[in-house]
Amino acid sequence: MSEQKHTKRLEGKAAIVTGAGRGIGRCEALLLAAEGAKVLVNDVYVENRGGADEAKIAERVVAEIRASGGEAAANGDSVASMQEAERIVNSAIRKFGRLDILINNAGNVRPANIYEMGEYDWDRVIQTHLKGTFAMIRFATQSSGPCDDDKLLRR
Repeated sequence: MSEQKHTKRLEGKAAIVTGAGRGIGRCEALLLAAEGAKVLVNDVYVENRGGADEAKIAERVVAEIRASGGEAAANGDSVASMQEAERIVNSAIRKFGRLDILINNAGNVRPANIYEMGEYDWDRVIQTHLKGTFAMIRFATQSSGPCDDDKLLRR
């Protein structure tokens, strides 16, 4: 595989990637940062909950981005809560002064076949995948960013 040259096409932009602690979300956050974006890395997952070596995986991705010369911040709020989704968006705007990019990547996979899944597990999946996406879009579009609707309509 050939090495891609990063052109810093997103220099000056600010992004949120939900579910960015591992997998596709982590890769999206790293790529955005490599292209020059400031990235709010959001993930609720904590390894070893309550253990002495407890680690928030969002902070690990932030450390990777910073080690590569990028700018990033971690956030552990849940997209499944309207109040926490609003905090995620506000956190990015406070930290970076703007919000240009939102990647709704957060997901909740329950360890069961659908015919074995109970209501509680189903509700967690729906809250993350549907309500979380709605909540993040709702608050991101309400943010007072540099978006000019008239310019978008003329493209």
